[in-house]
Amino acid sequence: MNVEELKAERVQNMIDALSFKEPKKVPVGAEVISWPFSYAGVRYEDVMDDPQKTAEVYVRFLDEVEFDFIWGGTLNTPVKVLNALGNDSYKIADDGTTIIHLQPEIDFMTAEEYPELMADPVAFGRKLRKQRNKTLQLPREEAYPKILEALHELRKFREANSLIQQYTSEVKGIIPITGSPIGFVSPINTLFDSYRGITETLIDLRRRPDVIREVVAVLGQATKQRLAALDPKDFTAPYPLGSTVYHIECFLSPELFDEFFFNDFAELLMPFLEAGSKIFVKGEGHFLNTIDRYRRLPKGSVVFMLDQDDPFEAFDAIGDWQCLATGITVDLLQMGTVSQCTDYVKRAFEVMAPGGGFIFMPNKPLLCADDAKVENLIAVYETANELSKQH
Repeated sequence: MNVEELKAERVQNMIDALSFKEPKKVPVGAEVISWPFSYAGVRYEDVMDDPQKTAEVYVRFLDEVEFDFIWGGTLNTPVKVLNALGNDSYKIADDGTTIIHLQPEIDFMTAEEYPELMADPVAFGRKLRKQRNKTLQLPREEAYPKILEALHELRKFREANSLIQQYTSEVKGIIPITGSPIGFVSPINTLFDSYRGITETLIDLRRRPDVIREVVAVLGQATKQRLAALDPKDFTAPYPLGSTVYHIECFLSPELFDEFFFNDFAELLMPFLEAGSKIFVKGEGHFLNTIDRYRRLPKGSVVFMLDQDDPFEAFDAIGDWQCLATGITVDLLQMGTVSQCTDYVKRAFEVMAPGGGFIFMPNKPLLCADDAKVENLIAVYETANELSKQH
């Protein structure tokens, strides 16, 4: 079987699994960020100036671990670009590989700036970017060489990612799980991540909820306009999946979850889901206290990448109606024995694979060196790939 035939088969297996049909092989994959360098025994900062070497080291684990699909699967933060721009919100950890998000270092807006944000979100966004990227505040003659440096670093970063994607797709035949423009990020998540930060957004929800409602209404217009410009009849294919993510949603009460996420999510995406599109929901935190809402959406229209919830409890709650991307926890990969890991995988396939509605992946990204013992990871994927052909 050539690579294109392999990819076509993997796509069909994905469609079947997420449509509650038993595929020829249950799709097996993971979310991958910077862990591959640790697998290879190479520090990212030692190769990051050489795109060819960076890519060669990054994909080395794929010669021993078989994936059908991947989520992420490239370098996700151009640290040297940001640093050249005077942005210190990310750095490489002491292990030389893990990229740390330093949210306390980010220059977030104040509560007094809400009216300015609501008056013109685009202009306010430019203002924040200038505040956070201190190079842009310098006189032209000082900023110019630093901006050139940032562009040079961006070229290397993009070249490395292009080579990684080329290898995973054209050599290994691994498919991405997402790629459709049908997606949704709640406006309160945008506020939470990009404008106000974790702590202050949650405080504002208690102290000034009406202001938050006004801001959310303004920020939500861009998503509504984007989706309104698309015709659901053009998005009947179930693959690739659209996407959304839980960040602040895991901190919200069920009532606030409905108000600030689910009601808009369902209203805006329902025409596309009814036409055949499917949405990948990346979990951060807990789902179970609100997961019953997804029974209001078409069967098999959503696949959840679980995080902190027990996958077997989630299967009991929604597994007959929506799909689960689960099967092993990073905690177990990190601290368990080989037999504990493979026993967990076997139980996941035994419970969740029959009848479709299940794809296999860990509950968190493979990010840091200690996220998985190599012997556990290899045994888990050997077991998963073997079992995936029996259902």
